[in-house]
Amino acid sequence: MSVIKDLVYAPLSLWEKHTLDLYLPSTPRTHCSLVVFVHGGAWRTGDKSGFVDLAKNLADSTRDVVAVVNYTLSIAAVKDDPTSVPPQAQHPKHVQDVAKALGYLYNNAQENGGYAPDRIFLVGHSAGGHITGLLTLRPDLYLDPVDQELGLEKGTLHSAIRGVIGVEGIYNVDRLLKKWPSYRDFVVQGFGEDPETLIHGSPEGQHVPGGAAFNLPYYAVIHSNQDELVDPDQAKDYHSYLQSIAGNAKDKVALEFGDWGTHDGMLQTAQFTETVATFLRSWE
Repeated sequence: MSVIKDLVYAPLSLWEKHTLDLYLPSTPRTHCSLVVFVHGGAWRTGDKSGFVDLAKNLADSTRDVVAVVNYTLSIAAVKDDPTSVPPQAQHPKHVQDVAKALGYLYNNAQENGGYAPDRIFLVGHSAGGHITGLLTLRPDLYLDPVDQELGLEKGTLHSAIRGVIGVEGIYNVDRLLKKWPSYRDFVVQGFGEDPETLIHGSPEGQHVPGGAAFNLPYYAVIHSNQDELVDPDQAKDYHSYLQSIAGNAKDKVALEFGDWGTHDGMLQTAQFTETVATFLRSWE
């Protein structure tokens, strides 16, 4: 396996984390796909360097190229003051950053492993599940502007997303905060204090563009029974919402619970890797 580190997908600054790593399997499949992992960390912590083993496991099991993306974090300017995060580092910045990363990956496939740029699968954990959800459901807000910036036909990036796996994701931020009031600090850091932002900035309940004509990719929502940080209703309710917008294609949406360990620990289990690989193969 070879690793390409610290590819810059957008201009860097003192506070913008616009880099990603690529993991190329030793024996890639013919016309291999691209798996993009978006980490969690409550929108304020996390780094691609913490997911090396996970990326290698995914690349080995799928024989696809795996990208692990950094995005700008909502870090408080004043310690212990969640209201001191600069607005430009709050939602929707996290989603916009990953959208730019997808644009870079789409345009630079041949020199970075030769994966098929029109075969992208998103895997988002925790806060990363929030990000991948919004990218998938609101291309008009996040992916179409990148298409335009890169000179691509409108809808190119969204069409390239063939499947999404939300892993213990946060799909309704408002309800998460009501369930777990102690999470207020990191929610305020990531979204500010306007409660409307929590509602309109959550994947669940989005008014997708095109209505009944909206093309939802394959979508799996998976959750560990031992998750101690995100309640299972986030997964159950989001799955129901996805089915409501899938129309006659409800079989494209899956919900799976398993005994995979703690919120973060599950990512290191063989069962998790096998589950991801099984979904990806079934969607081809």
